[in-house]
Amino acid sequence: MSALDDIARNRWVWTDEGRDSRQEQAISELVLRQRRQARDAEERQREAQQRLEGRIEAASSHLSERIETLFTWTELRFRLLEFEEYEARKHVRNAFRALAEGRPARLPDLHDLPGYWLLPAASATLPLVLRGRPGTAPAADLTTGLAVARDRDAVRAELFNLAVGRCFGQAVLVDAAFLRLIADAPDLGAVEPGQVADGWRGLWEQAVLGVFGPAAAVQLTGRLRELFAPVAKDAAAEDAATGGTAAADTAALGIDEAGLKEWDLAIETFGSVGAEAPLAEALVSLRLHLTAETAGPLPDPDDRWRRCLQELIEEPSPAELPLVRRLEDLAVGEAPLRSRPAWAEPAGTVAELIRRDLFDPGAPVALRRLALDLAAPLMRARLDRLGRAMEAPAPAVVAVKRRGGSVDVTAAGHDADEVAALEDRIARGFAADGPSKPKFATAGTALVLVAAAVAAIGLWGLAIPVALGALVPALMFRADAKKARQEAEKRDAQIAELRAALFAARADASAADKERAAAHLADRTALERLITALPGAD
Repeated sequence: MSALDDIARNRWVWTDEGRDSRQEQAISELVLRQRRQARDAEERQREAQQRLEGRIEAASSHLSERIETLFTWTELRFRLLEFEEYEARKHVRNAFRALAEGRPARLPDLHDLPGYWLLPAASATLPLVLRGRPGTAPAADLTTGLAVARDRDAVRAELFNLAVGRCFGQAVLVDAAFLRLIADAPDLGAVEPGQVADGWRGLWEQAVLGVFGPAAAVQLTGRLRELFAPVAKDAAAEDAATGGTAAADTAALGIDEAGLKEWDLAIETFGSVGAEAPLAEALVSLRLHLTAETAGPLPDPDDRWRRCLQELIEEPSPAELPLVRRLEDLAVGEAPLRSRPAWAEPAGTVAELIRRDLFDPGAPVALRRLALDLAAPLMRARLDRLGRAMEAPAPAVVAVKRRGGSVDVTAAGHDADEVAALEDRIARGFAADGPSKPKFATAGTALVLVAAAVAAIGLWGLAIPVALGALVPALMFRADAKKARQEAEKRDAQIAELRAALFAARADASAADKERAAAHLADRTALERLITALPGAD
């Protein structure tokens, strides 16, 4: 019989069905994984393509915006070139640039434009600067041209005259312009009232440094005294009236409560960097600073006026200003703002600038002296207030803490009741009371009597152990007594340590009192010397 017949008859089929099933399952999983990976790769590729398209679209949009901005900017520039003021300003600029560079210069043919201050100002000053040069026409009517320019814009006209005078050696222009500008409001109509425009601050600094002559320094001092003296006077009077507890309400004049606090902070922390310095050290440093005669190098006085002249020439006319501001809003390039010249920027209030000149270690000596002369009444008032706040130091208190209790110790000593209470608290923490001797003696005696009674009836075997038991109370008494002595020693040691701590605390408090007294004396002495160093001291 063949094997196939046996298989057919017995229905036995020996195959590796489990292995085939596992292989089929693995093949299915592999196919599914490959399909999933293909889908993921396709999804990632699609997302990357979308991101790339987004970046391209954003870049294209940005480029379109920039091109549109550039077209707008170009259109505005061409519109600006159509203004007659632009062309006239170019001729004025070329003339002054030639003068500044030492090249041959000629008087431009300028036609007046209604409302524009620069042309009459340049027409009046250029012939004066070019006077005596070959080929120069006779000077025009200086007074008439300057008057027209002042009528149109007094501040810019005077700044222009002063800058031309300083840059090209025309003293007659400088003197007249300085007098008019120094009498004007410090804001020059360009910044908020109460602020000092940078152009006026330039007059201030250079007049003090003697650039405009001795008379200009005197005139500036008088003008600043008019502006600052009411502030200092009202602040000092109010501070004295309130005993130094409130600041003057002088916000409209330049110093409010926050401003006075800044003055106090500048005084009390002068010279300190980082960690807070002792008050006496700050006051001594301030006195030496105020009386010092050295300062850093001075800047070139004409550099400011060269920049000012350039800005005044380049500044657009009122008719051009809207277009120029639109050009600046487009932010094409990084050119300076022509619509906001540096001379029209705020430099600070009069009080802030005086405080800066007074406390700045790098400020020129002349500026510091003027600031000290102007601020002396206010400084004296703030120093008097500081002196009233310098109360005698309170006695130093050192706390000694033990067992949840505390004793305050000063150089004069401590409260005896507090110490007694603390010692009692310490004592209650120890079982220092010895055992009761009568109690143990009674127990021992009772056992001896029992032993004697048992022996009397002839029970010696029982009497002996009972008699030995009489020794137990004596041994217990000795152990408890020893323990009580140890507790008493610990208690006494802690009480002794407390008393030593009280003694050391008293010494520490005495040393702290001496240190505080020395610091207080140093503060008072430094304060008195600083007050004496102020102008007008008796």
